[in-house]
Amino acid sequence: MIAITGKDNKVLKTVRSLQRKKGREETGLYFVEGVRMVQEAMEWAKDSLQYFLVSETYAEKNPSVVQTLETREKPAYLLRDNLFRELCNTEAPQGLGAVLTAKSLTETVSLEDSFVLILDGVSEPGNMGTIIRTAEAAGVDRVLLMKGCVDLYNPKVVRSTMGSLFRVPCVSGVSDTDIRDIKHNGFTVIATALHDAVSIENAKVDGKRALVIGSEAFGVSKEILDLSDIRVYIPMSGQVESLNAGVAAGISMYMLKGDIHGR
Repeated sequence: MIAITGKDNKVLKTVRSLQRKKGREETGLYFVEGVRMVQEAMEWAKDSLQYFLVSETYAEKNPSVVQTLETREKPAYLLRDNLFRELCNTEAPQGLGAVLTAKSLTETVSLEDSFVLILDGVSEPGNMGTIIRTAEAAGVDRVLLMKGCVDLYNPKVVRSTMGSLFRVPCVSGVSDTDIRDIKHNGFTVIATALHDAVSIENAKVDGKRALVIGSEAFGVSKEILDLSDIRVYIPMSGQVESLNAGVAAGISMYMLKGDIHGR
């Protein structure tokens, strides 16, 4: 491993910049931290891995892991514990991290897709990560992020996906025009809404479908509601007026996925 002792090291400056959206956009990189996330990256995002970062304490306690990293033909940097902590957003970093190249997908749907999820202004990082993780579990083929959504590679988003980010194709910067194109490709656009909607339990959808989940504060925008083919709501008891975006997305994905994948 390559030891880094000074906080002004070029590698450390780059990794620190990745805590901000501007730094991620300028470099095309993002940082993952934690043992599980690095393991997931090594298995599912090999081509995107650029280098590893290891704290001295972690290296001392896990020599076998260090040996594994050294066989990956990617640089591995050894950092003092205090320098490693400066790179992380968690209160108690595990001491293992990696820097990866961000994927730049632009294709909103492919011929193989039959169930896509559209996020319209979801701005809370934890919700975004949870939704992407649930999308993988529900069999969603692709997640599309419209303008106004939190950055896909925000550290909390990345952490909350628990590795699903490496496996679920995600496309950022999707526009109204892209939604129209999706409709022209034979997808039924289903938007969640509180008014002028049918119960999700009674929604009948055949064939390819695109589910739209709106922002935590305002729901699906009027522009996208106007483009939708069906509006659905989730029945609720008591005095609850709305659900957390991550919870609403999870319920909706499972209720609307049907048998489109032949399962």
